[in-house]
Amino acid sequence: MRRFDRALALFEAGAWFTCHEVLEHLWLDEARPRRDVYKGILQIAVGLLHEENGNRAGALRLLERGAGHLAPFLPAWFGVDLAALRDEALRLRGVLAALPPGQRLDAARWKELLPCVRRAYASGGQGGTLCGRHP
Repeated sequence: MRRFDRALALFEAGAWFTCHEVLEHLWLDEARPRRDVYKGILQIAVGLLHEENGNRAGALRLLERGAGHLAPFLPAWFGVDLAALRDEALRLRGVLAALPPGQRLDAARWKELLPCVRRAYASGGQGGTLCGRHP
């Protein structure tokens, strides 16, 4: 399995730290501008990990940075719908930013808002989701 596909599978499994580790190796090995795609997904994953660990400030910062790194590659790159991933990361960030300090999302709402990796077709159409959390 290619390392990128492995990283996406780890993202969808909620293995944020391990996803980060795999993407970090890809990011460090890549000299071309596309390395920012790896960095963007990596930062979104770490933002999710921060939120799960109660570090709201870190989560907000990394969700925004990660989404920013994806922007030049929208709408899709290497078969991944980056526009949807970016939009979902920013949507979650907005919800988290609006919560009072110390308040956490309940498990169902967290699962509903988690960004999801979707496949994109070369024709511009959206493919299936890898996670099953969203239609």
